[in-house]
Amino acid sequence: MIMPIEQPLLEILACPIDKQGLLLFQDETILYNPRLRRIYRLSGGYPVMLANRAEPATDEEHRRLIKRASHGEAVGTAGHTAESISQQFTA
Repeated sequence: MIMPIEQPLLEILACPIDKQGLLLFQDETILYNPRLRRIYRLSGGYPVMLANRAEPATDEEHRRLIKRASHGEAVGTAGHTAESISQQFTA
């Protein structure tokens, strides 16, 4: 069972490296930073927001996640919408 991240946490959740909003893909249990191409996993419903635990995203993974976000399949964090985060990466 996937536990949703509560809205108050989504409002303040940011990348520990660049301190900006992330894209939440609840169905994949990941948070994604498209600027740095880093993936943060959720473990037991909680985000693991440690810089040294972030996984690099391949070019293919980046394109796939941006496409999903641009189709409304992600939620933005840190007061941003998924569209505002992903729009700079769509051509």
